[in-house]
Amino acid sequence: MPGTWRRPERMADHVSEIASASGEDPFTEGRRRFVSQGPERCRDIRACFDRAFALQRLGSVAKSADPIDVYFSDPAYARISPNVLFDEQWYVDTYADVRDAVASGEVYSGFVHFIDYGLREGRSPNATLDIELVPGDGEPDDGPLSFNVELYTKSYKIVRKFLECFPLIDAVKFYRIYGRRLGHTVWDLGGFAKKAFGDQLAYEFDHEYYCSTYLGEKVSRSAALQHYTQFGMREGNSPNPSFDELWYRTFYTDINRAVSSGKIQSGFHHYLMSGREEGRRQLHDLKYALETRMAGVTEPRLVQRAHEIDQRLKSLPHRLVPRGASRIWFCLPMLNPDMSFGGYKAVFELIKAAARAGHALGIFITEDATDDLDYFTYRERDRELVSVIKEAVYVNRARGKPIPLSPDDVFVVYSVWDAYVVQPLLKVTNAKRFILLAQEFEPIFYECGSTRALTQDAYRFDHVPLYNSRFLQTYFETHGLGPFVSKKSTDGRAAADKEVREGADYFVFEHVPTRLTVEPRHEGTGSRTLAFYARPEMHAARNLFELGYLALRKLCNEGVFDHRWRFVGLGSLQDDHVLPLGGEHHIEMVQKMPQEDYARFMNSIDIGLSLMLAPHPSVVPFEFAATGAVVVTNTYENRSALELEAICRNIVSCAPTLAGVEAALRTAVKRAEDFQTRERQRLTDTDRSWKETFSSDILARILASVTNAAPKESVRRREHPVLVSQRSRSA
Repeated sequence: MPGTWRRPERMADHVSEIASASGEDPFTEGRRRFVSQGPERCRDIRACFDRAFALQRLGSVAKSADPIDVYFSDPAYARISPNVLFDEQWYVDTYADVRDAVASGEVYSGFVHFIDYGLREGRSPNATLDIELVPGDGEPDDGPLSFNVELYTKSYKIVRKFLECFPLIDAVKFYRIYGRRLGHTVWDLGGFAKKAFGDQLAYEFDHEYYCSTYLGEKVSRSAALQHYTQFGMREGNSPNPSFDELWYRTFYTDINRAVSSGKIQSGFHHYLMSGREEGRRQLHDLKYALETRMAGVTEPRLVQRAHEIDQRLKSLPHRLVPRGASRIWFCLPMLNPDMSFGGYKAVFELIKAAARAGHALGIFITEDATDDLDYFTYRERDRELVSVIKEAVYVNRARGKPIPLSPDDVFVVYSVWDAYVVQPLLKVTNAKRFILLAQEFEPIFYECGSTRALTQDAYRFDHVPLYNSRFLQTYFETHGLGPFVSKKSTDGRAAADKEVREGADYFVFEHVPTRLTVEPRHEGTGSRTLAFYARPEMHAARNLFELGYLALRKLCNEGVFDHRWRFVGLGSLQDDHVLPLGGEHHIEMVQKMPQEDYARFMNSIDIGLSLMLAPHPSVVPFEFAATGAVVVTNTYENRSALELEAICRNIVSCAPTLAGVEAALRTAVKRAEDFQTRERQRLTDTDRSWKETFSSDILARILASVTNAAPKESVRRREHPVLVSQRSRSA
């Protein structure tokens, strides 16, 4: 069809052509073209440019750039419609003057024309609205007009949607430009409303109650009603025992303001006209009052949690097979392919290592009630892992079937919660302690309460922890947790601590970071990128999203980041969307990138921001540091500024406070411009792999620590391996 445009199947090819032709970031020109529109026009375009919608239309090409920069980088991208109510192709085809202006370069696109001129001229943004409009007579009427705006907006969905998509006008302006031509009705607050209120008041008014409560004597109904309307409403009197005027006013602060300003006569006036329909209450109700201000506060959720804790602490049914082959059992809360990163990545690598070493495996699931492996085998990309899991014995607590155990079985626990689950199982096997994949001090996941107390108490069970960093192992040792707990004599006096040996009573490994080919950043690059490990979900509160977000907002509003800076949030579980930062800036929240796009993006980072209020430092700061970016991360009691900066001198450490993060970001912005120093101090990873981390020799020593096999020579306590390997490289 002539005039119809479709997005190319491979927009990335077009980006490559632009990049090769210009010799720079393909979207730098788009940023310049956008900024050249001028401050006021840029503000209006940003207000109406739906980034999430544009990202969907642009596809993967916008994953590594600001969608506005992409839109303005080349006329081919201007053909998309960056707003759900705007149809670019229809608009340009319909209005010949716009088509000519776009063709001559007078305006960049139909969308820009509509924002700048067409909206206020009363032009239609799409064919559907155009069909509904009655042709206007000359210019839109800008004369005075007064009506019930709230009721008008509630009555027409198109008004609400239009104002959401084009917040440059208000409801009154919309009515003047479009509403009249759409045949919309507006309601005056005058005579009709007064009559409706008077009719309802006459019906709701309790004559006897009002006389006894406020007048002290019985008068005629008309006299009592007259007193109420002339004096009582103003004084806060209630018209009947079912309505508390003063409560209604004081609880609903918007009503109190409306009464004080004279917009409505009383709280009861509002209740009859709209409050009842809105679901507002007439009298104080404790649960309603609390829930309105603090949603969920009255819910007895701990009763349900008590049941959940009871179920979680129960062991799985089991049966002993005296001559059965020995097996390594991995106790996992869930087996979810959508969560196969972070800590689960390490346990999956350990599972594969055990299979490669020839061990028979078993998997039992304690939380997720999904009763089969179909979804896991479909979604999981690691086909070696899928093959190993399918070969293992699989047991889910939800099935209620007993676990077949042999005397020489060993248990690897992913979450310390499940230490309770394996205790009865250890009683029937030769191994009397379990292996714990310790990747965090888990009580920090919970608020102060029973769950936290039980989680912390679980470390008292005899186990061999595999700590995933020297930082974390130091924390446990300092706090006397797990194998480092002080032994007490029977009379309560402290006894001499037993010797705790690394390589026998605990092990330390380092998480293997994502491997990327690093390409040095060059000073000639016009744009700057800040990557923020931004996890706004409650389960990830330890990543301090709020501190990072608020610090960025403040610094953007202060002008610390100029127009060159782009902000990308990584780690969110929601669909791609944007969050405003202030000024011209926003954060592009990206759920996931294809590996090729991710590698390209990581090579564009100038500053990495990754926070963690927990003993485990997270892997992300060091992955950022490996790209040559300046990295902002916080200290904790088990990792000081000196220790972090000894790993990589591109790390700018800070206290986990708003002021601390702000100060570190200010420093990072300045240091980001020194490209040579950044490259020289870039964190150079050792050539570690997961196969080396969980080699057959290391795995044998781990298993020997719980099976009472012939003891191996214990590993001598070493310095932090990353500190040792990187100190010279980042000096």
